[in-house]
Amino acid sequence: MAKRFLLVTEEWAGSGHRMAAEALQEVLLEMEGARSARVVGGLKTASPGLRVLSHFFYRNILRYGQPVWQRIYEQEEMLGSALTKVLGWWLSDRLTNQLLQEEKPDVVIATHAYCLSALAEAKRRVSKPFRLVCVPTDFHINRFWVHPEIDAYMVAHEQIAQMLIERYGIAPEKIHVYGIPVRPAFTTALHTDKAALKKQLGLVPDQFTVLIGGGEGGYGGMEQVVRELLLEEQPLQIVVVTGKNTSLYRRLAGLIGTESTEHRFLLKGFEPQMWQWIGAADVYITKPGGISCAESLALKTPLILFHPLPGQEKHNCSFLLEQQAAILAETPVEIKEIIRSWRQPEKKDAFVRGLDKLGRPEAAHRIAHALLQLTD
Repeated sequence: MAKRFLLVTEEWAGSGHRMAAEALQEVLLEMEGARSARVVGGLKTASPGLRVLSHFFYRNILRYGQPVWQRIYEQEEMLGSALTKVLGWWLSDRLTNQLLQEEKPDVVIATHAYCLSALAEAKRRVSKPFRLVCVPTDFHINRFWVHPEIDAYMVAHEQIAQMLIERYGIAPEKIHVYGIPVRPAFTTALHTDKAALKKQLGLVPDQFTVLIGGGEGGYGGMEQVVRELLLEEQPLQIVVVTGKNTSLYRRLAGLIGTESTEHRFLLKGFEPQMWQWIGAADVYITKPGGISCAESLALKTPLILFHPLPGQEKHNCSFLLEQQAAILAETPVEIKEIIRSWRQPEKKDAFVRGLDKLGRPEAAHRIAHALLQLTD
């Protein structure tokens, strides 16, 4: 019998959580065993007012109080237990009445931890039972993702699996290491020649191409990086994706309009088909969001990390550096020096060969197959 899948995410805390949910939705809808696969915002459904407040708090604390956010994130043992109980109690009835009773899902998948405890509490109350699965979208995990009602953890790496077992006492049979889910189009892009991708995008096929991104919000010191790269003597092909940050887009457009340069420069706003641009790039400069890094690793595009945000991004950065899967640049000048080094094919190729162990372009398919088996 075909199953109903409900993917619960949050879009106010960055686009990566939603993108992971949509990647799973796309794969599930192609499978015979899935009757439906719907993506919903947890807070948008349960408490629109709390969603607005959470977005305001998150945006402003990252802008004006990053050390405070780091402190909050690291206090997981105390805050994780207290907050999950409060949120679980307060939101579970709303999710049950406004979502679960209507959808009657067989499996609920959470790609953000905010409503996870509420879903776990609701699981105990609903008349129609369902399986609860969490899919963290980072290379790190904390207590907010842990609850005894969770049936399966689909995680990015063996280190996370070990942490769940040793720190949180999760049974090994509940843990599956599949990677962070990215859209199926990344698999297609992986098997497309880089020069061909450049040509499709209107880029010069044989010119060294630098992609600069900062997630959907266009964070990460992008303007300083662009200013420094414009000083590089050897011509570059520079693509900047500013996301939904319209003020940054305008500033960069003004900057490029006043500069006399030998570089080829392309400025993009929100770009839904990032697999094309990451696949075409010779190097990707970005902040270490889990999805951005997973996408780059899936396509074996070398990563330069810059300006990691507190919390999960700093943990992602530490993990990728430990795995020798990225380079952290402290300054725009350092970025320029790394690019100079990677213009030598033998150095860049040696780095790319080390990315095979972490690239998981098939993660969404593997997770989807596991979800179907979970319902049997």
